[in-house]
Amino acid sequence: MLYLLDANVFIDAERDYYSLDRVPEFWNWLIHMGEAGRIKTPQEIYEEVVVGKGELVNWMKENKATLVLQELAPSSLVTKVLECGYANDLTDEEIEKI
Repeated sequence: MLYLLDANVFIDAERDYYSLDRVPEFWNWLIHMGEAGRIKTPQEIYEEVVVGKGELVNWMKENKATLVLQELAPSSLVTKVLECGYANDLTDEEIEKI
């Protein structure tokens, strides 16, 4: 199974729990799991994290090839989601059709 990680996994971990210099084992584990194909982060999330400066930004850039999901969405699917998938009042049935 592949788990996709959101930006807060990296940001909160580095800031609050497992700073890069204090708990390198956590970050090495992320790299290991990325190499094993168990975790990835979408390109959009990667771009969100690497805005700015600091140790986390440098670490993300150094490990981009290992951590970023290399998948392109079909343009027809992206168009469908953009045209049909955004509304303030979608019903459950409408969401299921997307």
